[in-house]
Amino acid sequence: MKLFLKLSFSSDGTSPIEVVKSMEDIGFSPVFGDYDFVIDFENPEEFGEIVTKLHETLKGTKVHYSLSTK
Repeated sequence: MKLFLKLSFSSDGTSPIEVVKSMEDIGFSPVFGDYDFVIDFENPEEFGEIVTKLHETLKGTKVHYSLSTK
């Protein structure tokens, strides 16, 4: 399954380039279109691990995110 990620940046927060590097560091790949990043996952446990890592990575950056699965 795939987890799609859409980000919304604040000019008061971390630079978008730094955030992109952070997303790649935790396994997300950039995509073009309706979403900004995608990552594959196999099961609910892996989904939980990814979302936890994502939340911790973005904490304090003033970046908002939304998720969608397919």
